[in-house]
Amino acid sequence: MRGPWRAALALALHIGFFIAPIALVLGLLAIAAFTFRYDQGSGLKAALAAVVVGALFAIGLRAVLRTRIRPRGVGLDHDEQPRLWRMVESIAADADAPAPHQIRITSEPNAAIREDTALLGLRTRTRYLELGLPLLAALNVSELRAVVAHKLGRLTGRNRLIATAYRASASVERTVSRLTGGPVKCLFTGYARLFTAIAATTGHDLEFAADAIAVREAGNRAAVTALRKAIAIEIGWQEYADQYLSMAKAVGHAPDVLLGFRSFMEHPVRKPQLAERVKRTIAEQQDGSRTHPPARVRIDAMKRIKGAQGDLDERPAFAMLRNPRKSVPLLEDRLMIDGLKRRLGWPELARLAGAAHVAERAALLSSAAAQSGLPVEPTILSILPAIHRGEGHDLVNPVLNPGLSPERIEQAAVDTLTDLLGCAVVDALICARRAHHELDWGGPSTVRLANGHPLDPDRLVRPAVADPRLIPGLHRTLVELGVPLTHARRPAAEPEPALAGIVSPVQCPGGNYDLLVTDRGLVLLPSSASTTKRLLAGTLARFRKAEQEQLAELAATPIGELRERPGAQWVDSRDVASALLDQDRGGWSLSLELYLDEYAVSELDDTIVLGGEDGSCELVLRSTADGVEHGDPYRGLGELMGARMNLDDPTSANE
Repeated sequence: MRGPWRAALALALHIGFFIAPIALVLGLLAIAAFTFRYDQGSGLKAALAAVVVGALFAIGLRAVLRTRIRPRGVGLDHDEQPRLWRMVESIAADADAPAPHQIRITSEPNAAIREDTALLGLRTRTRYLELGLPLLAALNVSELRAVVAHKLGRLTGRNRLIATAYRASASVERTVSRLTGGPVKCLFTGYARLFTAIAATTGHDLEFAADAIAVREAGNRAAVTALRKAIAIEIGWQEYADQYLSMAKAVGHAPDVLLGFRSFMEHPVRKPQLAERVKRTIAEQQDGSRTHPPARVRIDAMKRIKGAQGDLDERPAFAMLRNPRKSVPLLEDRLMIDGLKRRLGWPELARLAGAAHVAERAALLSSAAAQSGLPVEPTILSILPAIHRGEGHDLVNPVLNPGLSPERIEQAAVDTLTDLLGCAVVDALICARRAHHELDWGGPSTVRLANGHPLDPDRLVRPAVADPRLIPGLHRTLVELGVPLTHARRPAAEPEPALAGIVSPVQCPGGNYDLLVTDRGLVLLPSSASTTKRLLAGTLARFRKAEQEQLAELAATPIGELRERPGAQWVDSRDVASALLDQDRGGWSLSLELYLDEYAVSELDDTIVLGGEDGSCELVLRSTADGVEHGDPYRGLGELMGARMNLDDPTSANE
């Protein structure tokens, strides 16, 4: 009974959150009315106090109550998908749970009930059942039924008190995360901590109750398997997106997302690997979270429940959709990013993506050769003798990360040259129609020669790159394979820097700047925020929100466009000799030692750079007490500087 009692106490506190300010204002008005009968001046003062307090409460409640949940994904109309709706409504009726107002398909690898609520969760406006497209690909119909039953089981009438408390808790936490600052957030955060501490166990109670309903609706086996598969889907979806969906973005064509993910999950190599990772994940889970008990505890509890063991429906879950051959591609098109061209099958997509990748790497090899200063043409025929002469390290040095520690440079040069030269060889073969990439759901695409034999470019090239004495043997092998040794790509253009984060503002000799940290350098933009605005942003939520929106707009602007703005400064990572980050209680300062000779590519005004007597240059950036951040600028700064970064912490040194 601990759960219901805690839920009742939490809801009493929650209702009191609204009643208390109303009672306080009404009490002040009553005092004002009573006082006015004897002393009109004091009565008016009391009435004014009641009005002021009421206005403050109204402003605070408005900021707290305006948080809304917006629908995600693609909605499924009842008439268009009656089978899925009938299944959901049947489960809701059996579980004595309210049916969702909308069923929506999302691209997330999970299912969820999301509720747009009023009064911080006390009343539901709209209830959404979200089903991730990956679930429809990897689950069968019985497992999908178990997943839906579990989600609806959290709303069942048998646990309505606990469900309401949990919904209120979720709404309170969501509101805290969306408040941007100021006294309202400060005060509401204290209330949120108290409320969530009281309602701490409601999530566990709901999970076990929902699991029992899932077992009753789908059987023990389907319920347990669905839980295990849900973990596998989350793990697999990330790998699938990184390794396969990225192909679609690379070539600009839409893929068959659902069918591809099903092939990925069912591959005889992937399937046992994922099963082993799921076992390990479940075994390594500790005590779960405040809202979810550990998966192994839930599985043990479900196995002990005596549920109906009907026949499993082994059809894929997307069979619940009407005419899936037509409806699934339409859903995928509405979920995917705009701008993709016509749909391609996965074999053709892998072929095009593989060719695009090796062409890009071959162009990078040409760029490295052009920037190296060596008398080397960007052809394989010219690069092989350079490696034979021991110039391989110098050849790829322009494309190595300048922040690498000295002990890693040699191995990084071998790895990079192996990769670039191997890709150039494959690119030459593809252009000569003597090789292509072949889709493999068990791993990276295979390079297949015209005679049907596979080619491993790393195994072909690495021995000669590591030991230049083997270059003549590599040359003979390439000739035997029919590689056009005169093949070359145009040097690659400078890649667009990717933003890691923003610090606004920072101080340097030229004034205050917004600091944008990218993966290729630092951008300094003259800051438009005045001291008054920054102080208001620290105290009033409206100004803080406006400042965050400005930073978000800045982050969405291409770096190349920002560098063209008046007064913009660019510090290229290749021009940084060393960096010193000095941290103390007052903030931090970053000192950059720069190479600003005739080969420098940075764009800096002389007014912000300090010149030393030995000809060196230094740029010093300092934090401000009212600075704000967007993204993760400090992680990006560490990755950008790498081994060149030195940390100086006086407090630790004194200890």
